[in-house]
Amino acid sequence: MIDADTARDQQRREWALSAPGWLVFRDNLAARSGTMTTRILAAAAPRRGDRVLDLACGVGNPTGALVAAVRPGGSVLGLDLSPEMIAGAREWAAAAGVADAEFRVVPDERRLGLSPGEFDVAVCRVGLQYMPEPAAALRAVREGLKPGGRMVATTLGDPGRCTAFRISSRVIADHVPPDGPGPVALSDPARLRELFAEAGFADVVVERFETPLIEIDGAEACWDMFERTMGPLIALLAAMPPDRARALRVDGVAALRAEFGDGPVVLTGEALLASGVKR
Repeated sequence: MIDADTARDQQRREWALSAPGWLVFRDNLAARSGTMTTRILAAAAPRRGDRVLDLACGVGNPTGALVAAVRPGGSVLGLDLSPEMIAGAREWAAAAGVADAEFRVVPDERRLGLSPGEFDVAVCRVGLQYMPEPAAALRAVREGLKPGGRMVATTLGDPGRCTAFRISSRVIADHVPPDGPGPVALSDPARLRELFAEAGFADVVVERFETPLIEIDGAEACWDMFERTMGPLIALLAAMPPDRARALRVDGVAALRAEFGDGPVVLTGEALLASGVKR
């Protein structure tokens, strides 16, 4: 297992590679028919005028929905480890005319630069599992919440119930062995509940739900998206001889076609939603 600082450096490199693709495929990666953002909003219950923290905001999902919920008079602060992701979020916000969101780069999940009691609500959409020290992140968030403020986080659940990982693992994972935090590092509901409790949150609840995670037109388009949004895959392909990279692509497209035929690709999965309150 790599140490925390090495993991963060690796993630910065991988997110830098994938950030342009995340901006291009932003809507596909948020699955329009998915329920994750809706569930986050329902659990967090942001109100007009609230100040909201969006931790690991990436290129601005679900920042836009949070801004809509707190208008007029409210605002959202998006934080992320990756300068490239924050640049993408700013680009998206400018193009979408979103003026009530601010985005900042943080050095790591332990040091968020928050003032005590600054926020009414905090959320983290599938970002906590990538953090080498998620408990420290939750403690930092709790410090930034007002008394009675709520933290809501989603992570991915059982990888065996996630079509994206079930398919990609047959094609990619043998070439990129897991080492450190990653997409399914917090797939155990008990561990997620424990982290919230350790950070000092009360009334902790963890729920499982099934949801579409990714939607795109077909197998070729889906593999194109993977090649532009999966940092480890981008690095792997760059280091491969062209013939091996082509063979990997052929295998990947074939695996997707075997599952979805020539129709749209809808990658579903189990997700976990955890919430807790600062007393």
